[in-house]
Parts: sequence; structure tokens; C-alpha cells
Amino acid sequence: MQSIKIVTDSAAHLSPGDVARYNITVMNSPILVNDKVFGYINQISEQKFHQLFDHPSGRPRIGEISVAALVDTYNQLGADGSKILSVHLSNKITHTYQNARQAAKRSTSDMTVINSQVTAAGLTYQVLTAAKQINRGNVTIETLIPTLAQIRDRTQIYFSTPNNAQLVNQRIIGRFRGQIEKRLNISYIIQFINNDFSFITRSRKEDLATTFWDRQLATMHDQSIVQLSILHTGDPERADYLYEMLRTEFPFVPIEKVATNPEMACFIGSDATGVTYLLG
Repeated sequence: MQSIKIVTDSAAHLSPGDVARYNITVMNSPILVNDKVFGYINQISEQKFHQLFDHPSGRPRIGEISVAALVDTYNQLGADGSKILSVHLSNKITHTYQNARQAAKRSTSDMTVINSQVTAAGLTYQVLTAAKQINRGNVTIETLIPTLAQIRDRTQIYFSTPNNAQLVNQRIIGRFRGQIEKRLNISYIIQFINNDFSFITRSRKEDLATTFWDRQLATMHDQSIVQLSILHTGDPERADYLYEMLRTEFPFVPIEKVATNPEMACFIGSDATGVTYLLG
């Protein structure tokens, strides 16, 4: 059976061990400050990136992975006749998926490009599912595509965000409304669903996040959950609280707790907390 190689972007929370074990190619996005390249995502820790939000000369943003870089990668990987499966962060968050589609048309390799339609941890679920199935063998691109769609549909994504600076910068909230809500000290609970950000609630209550997570836990209690990811930008205190709460509630479910990647931090801002989980 023809070999299948996976390409994804640096938004995925992949350990170096998984990258090596499954021979996954990770494309690293540039970090821009004042539209100048500050570095690349693989060259800076998530914690260091979060500190750039206080950079005196301007907030960071994530640049695009170029079509040319993708074409070159696809051609090199496919030179031995392998098929390429390129799975990327939601096109709502980055232009990488669109660039990958353009690159696939120019590449000499046998290409399949997939829009994960989810955020970082959800992208990881899809990439690792594909990688493990390829590693076991007897799988084709045609059978992987519906499998990844099922993983996407079983992925639940929530964020609690105590400030709106990045939500405004990314035009998730209008600038005028953002100014008003900033003065009112509004916090937000956001779900990423149907490939878009959706506000569940917004409030001035200081305990908004705690109240939401307590209520959400009651909902999760009746769900069949097979994997959990807790993400934070900057302050891990609430992530620690959620980790202990979820570990007690789901003692047999794998739970990871990580600083979220720069791609997502640029949207949800500093001091945010996220929970992504996969339903069985």
C-alpha cells in the first residue's frame, strides 16, 4: 500500500516524541511584531510568547506559512511517491489552510488538504488519529477523511476570557462595543463551534468563569469523554483548578494541561483558559 505522510502546522499541540514516532512534518509560522518577523513559533516557548502581549512596540500576531514553503515541503515529501495528507488549523483563525490548498495545486505530489475546522487541541486530536491509523497500516486517504470528520464533530471547545483586547484586534468583537465592554470590565465565555467563535455569555461578574465551569462539569458528567485538554495563556491558576476538578471527575480519561500555542493566544488573549474534549 502506498505510503501516506502527514503535514500540519505549529498550532497542533504535538510532543517531540509524537512528531518523531509518526514522522509528522510540522510547518512553523512566523511571529510578527509591527509587521516585522520577530521569530518563529518553534523558536519561542508559549510562555515567552505570552509576554509579548506587553511588548512596548506593539502586540504580536502570527504570520502566514507561505505557499512557496508549502509547495517545497509537499514536493520533497512526495518525491518517493508518497501521498500527502495536510491537516490544518481552522481557516477562521489562520490563512494556512487556504495557502495549503493553493500549494497543493502547484505541487507535483499526490495531495489531500483538510480544514480541521477546530482550534489547536482539536487539531491535535485529528492529526494524531490519522497518524496512529497510518502507523497501524491498511488505511487509505479515502478512509481517513470521514474518520477525521467524525473526530471534528465529536470535539467540544470552550474558552473563558477575562479581557477583550485580542478579541477586538481579531474583529471577533467590534471596536466600539469592545471599548464599552472594556470599561465595564466584561468577561466572556466562548464556544468554538461550526468553525466559528460563538459567545455563550458575557458578564461583569468576577466569578463568571468559575460559575460556567461548574455548570459545564455537570453537563460533561453525563457525556462519554475519551480525551481532555486544558489550555491557558499566561496565568495557570484557573487551569490548575480545572485540572484538579476534571481529574477527580474523570479519573480514567487522559488529561493534558498546557500553555496554549501562539496561534490561539492571539485570539483569546492573556489570562484566558480553555477546555477541549473529545466525545467517545
